[in-house]
Amino acid sequence: MIEKFSTGIDGLDQLTDGGFLRGSAYIVQGPPGAGKTIMANQFCYAHVRDGGRALYMTLLAESSSRMLAYVSQMGFFEGSALPDAMQYVSGYGVLEREGLPGLLKLVQHELKRHCATAMVLDGTFVAQSVASEQEFRAFIHTLQGVAGMAGAVLMMLTHQNRDASCPEHTMVDGWIELSDETAGFRAYRTIQVRKHRGASILPGKHRFRITQEGIAVFPRVESTLDATAPSNAPSHRIAIGQRDIDGLLQGGLPAGSATLLVGPTGSGKTTIGMHFLSLSSAQEPGLMLGFYETPARIRMKAQSVGMDLGAPIEAGALEIQWLPPAENIVDEIVRDIVARARARSVKRVFIDGLVAIRDSLVISSRMPYVINALSMQLGAIGATVVYTSEIPELQIEQTQLPSDELSAMVDNVLLLNTGRRAHAFRRYLSVIKLRDSDFDPRTQEFHIGGSGIAFGPDPRVAPAAAAD
Repeated sequence: MIEKFSTGIDGLDQLTDGGFLRGSAYIVQGPPGAGKTIMANQFCYAHVRDGGRALYMTLLAESSSRMLAYVSQMGFFEGSALPDAMQYVSGYGVLEREGLPGLLKLVQHELKRHCATAMVLDGTFVAQSVASEQEFRAFIHTLQGVAGMAGAVLMMLTHQNRDASCPEHTMVDGWIELSDETAGFRAYRTIQVRKHRGASILPGKHRFRITQEGIAVFPRVESTLDATAPSNAPSHRIAIGQRDIDGLLQGGLPAGSATLLVGPTGSGKTTIGMHFLSLSSAQEPGLMLGFYETPARIRMKAQSVGMDLGAPIEAGALEIQWLPPAENIVDEIVRDIVARARARSVKRVFIDGLVAIRDSLVISSRMPYVINALSMQLGAIGATVVYTSEIPELQIEQTQLPSDELSAMVDNVLLLNTGRRAHAFRRYLSVIKLRDSDFDPRTQEFHIGGSGIAFGPDPRVAPAAAAD
C-alpha cells in the first residue's frame, strides 16, 4: 500500500480519502487570491510537524522573504522549522536564464540536497509561458517521474483556468481546483478534487474558508453520511415535557427520531422546544442551537413561562449555543453540532430556526438532504431532535405542506397555527405525522401562560367563546 501524507487540512483529508499519495504529483488550480499558496504552505508545515522535510520553490517574482512575511502570520507557521526541515527556494532566475531544462535540474538538485519528501512548485503557469505545449508536457512528465523516484509529494500551483482535456491534467496523479464564486451579492469559496489516482474521493464542490489559522474545508454533509443504520434502534419514548402534548403523542416522541415544529411566528414553537429542553438531565443531556435569540434571552423567556433552564445549564446538563444568522457555512454548523452532541452523549437536541439554515445555503435545494444527514448523525448517537421552521400564517383546513421534503428531513411533524376567533388571538396544535406510532389526530387549542403551554382556551378570553 502506498503511504499517504496528510494534507494538513482535516476536511481536505476527507475529500482525498486520507491525503496525498507519496511519490505522486498534483496540480492545484485556482484564480489569484483563491488560497493556493496558503494551502501549499499549510501542507508543508503539517508535513514537517509529522517528521517530513519540505521544499517550497517559487517561480514568481515575489521574493521568499515577502512570502514568509505573510505566511508567518498564519497559525500553522513554525519558525523553528526554517531553514532545516522547511526551505524556500526561488527558481525564477534560473527559469528566466536557462528555461525548462535549467529549472528541471534545479528541482532535482534541491530535492536531493534537501532530502525533501514534499515539494511545492508555485507558479507553474510561468513555466508554461516560456515553452511550447510539447515542451511543457515533457516537463510535467519528467517532474512526475522525479517526484516518484524521490518518494516525494509534488504540488504544482497554477492560476490558469485549464479544462480537464489539457494534457497536464491527464498526466498528473491528482487535480484540485479552488474557486471564488458569487451568488447575487454573496461571495463564497469552493474546493473540488477533480482527480486523485488510487483513492476514493468525495466528488463535487465543497465549501472552504480562509482564516488566520489557515484553510478550513467543510465537506458536504450529505456526501459524508455513513449509510449504516444503527444496530439497536431505541424503542422507548422521549417526553416533550408538557403533559397534554405527550398525551397526544402516546407518551412522547420516539427516541432517536427527528421532529419538525412548523408554524407562523408567535405560534409557540420555541416554547415547546423549551419544554423539551427543561427535562435535560445528567441521564439525558440537552443541547440547543438558536439563531435569533441569545442564550440569556432564552433563559429569560423560559423563566417568564415557568421553566427554569438555568438549573440544568449550571449543572452541565444543558448547553445553549447561539449563532447569528449571517453568511454561515451550513456544513460547518452541522459538523459542530454533531461534535458537541457526541462529546457530551447528548439525548435532547433542539434546533430553533431551520429558515436560518436554509438561507445560509448557497443552493437551497440541498436543504432536505442536509437536514436528513444531520438527523441521521444525531440519531446514530442516540439523540432525539426537535427542529422549528417558520411559515406564513395559515388556515389549518387549507394547509398544504411539502410532504416530499418533510419525509426526507424528519420523522415527525407537529403543526402549530394561529387565528382570530371572538376578537381574540388563538393557538392550535395538530400532530400531522409520528414515526411508526399511533397518535391523537384531533386539533387542540392551547394557550401559553405562567406555567408554559396549557391545552384549552385562554381563560382570559374564554367568556367570549359563546360569541363564536
